[in-house]
Amino acid sequence: MRKVILGFGLLASAVAGAAGTSDADTLVVSQGVARVTLGDVDAYVHRIPESDRVGFVAKPERIETMLRNMLLDKQLADEARKLGLDKDPVVQRQIALAVENALSRARMEAFRSSLKAPDFSEQAQEDYLANKEKYTIPKRYDVKHILFDIKTRTHEQAKVLAEETATKLAADPSKFDSLVEELSDDSSKKDNHGLIENAASSSFVTPFAEAASRLEKIGDISPPVRTVFGYHILKLVKTEPEQLQPYEVVRESIISRLTAEWMEAKIRGKLDGLRNETMQPQPEVLATLRERFGTIQLPPDASAAPPESTSEQP
Repeated sequence: MRKVILGFGLLASAVAGAAGTSDADTLVVSQGVARVTLGDVDAYVHRIPESDRVGFVAKPERIETMLRNMLLDKQLADEARKLGLDKDPVVQRQIALAVENALSRARMEAFRSSLKAPDFSEQAQEDYLANKEKYTIPKRYDVKHILFDIKTRTHEQAKVLAEETATKLAADPSKFDSLVEELSDDSSKKDNHGLIENAASSSFVTPFAEAASRLEKIGDISPPVRTVFGYHILKLVKTEPEQLQPYEVVRESIISRLTAEWMEAKIRGKLDGLRNETMQPQPEVLATLRERFGTIQLPPDASAAPPESTSEQP
């Protein structure tokens, strides 16, 4: 299997490079009666948003999965034709719907490509001046922590251990580092010795982040803090003040955001314009749809609301 994956990995760059060329009939892979050409691959990959295509073909496993699925579809389709299933009226309608769907995607891709965004340089600077808080890096808190987890003990047991440790630290704060190595259940301590950088950021669970942000002076130690992982004791080891990023640093990202918002507004307007055209329903036909496909028999109590949980949330 590894050799197969490596082989498809080598193919990934060829597929990426060939997209949009005229080699549509060039054979990529075959299996039984099924043949997948570069044109087939182009058609498949073009269903993926343009911004995601390079990342998609960069993964050999994705290329292999795509080709295997395409081969399987072609083999099954060949069997279906031999059985005359392509003549079935419902299947013909499904094929027609697939054509409509492909054309719909093509139209929206063409519409998106036709949009020419204005220059947002002036608006970007206005946005920066009016919303400086959005471009300010918050104050940074680096902490060390001791974790008493709840994998092998109860919440109450973890709490007792944390409180006992907090008492020891109140008497002798200099023991913090040694207690990290001795007591902390955080498996990453062997590499970081309990250090958590930028601990007040949204990357961390809220109680932990809030506890870090409440520490004021280097060396301050928190009381035990409960999170979904157990109980933590934090020590502040470093801070950096909040900092407004220079306009030159964030300019391109602001322009990109404003451009994307403008593009999405145009696309939404296009779609809303079509959706809001007056519908002409046929009530008599609509009324027959449930009976056309059968009714679902629900259990007698299926509509009853589930009982409210009385269990305490962790």
